[in-house]
Amino acid sequence: MHAALETLTLSPEQLEIIRQILHRHVPQYAVWAFGSRTKGTAKPYSDLDLAVITTREPLPLSVHADLTDAFSESDLPWKVDLADWQLLSEAFRTEIAKHYVVLQKADKTNRLPENPRPPKH
Repeated sequence: MHAALETLTLSPEQLEIIRQILHRHVPQYAVWAFGSRTKGTAKPYSDLDLAVITTREPLPLSVHADLTDAFSESDLPWKVDLADWQLLSEAFRTEIAKHYVVLQKADKTNRLPENPRPPKH
């Protein structure tokens, strides 16, 4: 079930930091928050669980590493755990789909090819 953004236990400043990082590193993917911060059960220092909604190919390792580093180096006071949709079990996907918040929609105008091909000459 898609929940409203207002249900997230984040400050407006924290949400802005998260959105800036996502837009900088993975604008071509939708990103969903799930877990305790979407259900109202988070403690002050509970982590934030994010699912990057990859479609055909898993997130490249270098992009995953850069995204992880960006969150680690940010001013967010808690850990951000990243999950790659393509690497999750069907059972876990079903669990996430029960309650999530869309933090970012996929930017179709900024879509990178998932299987890049060299340019033709």
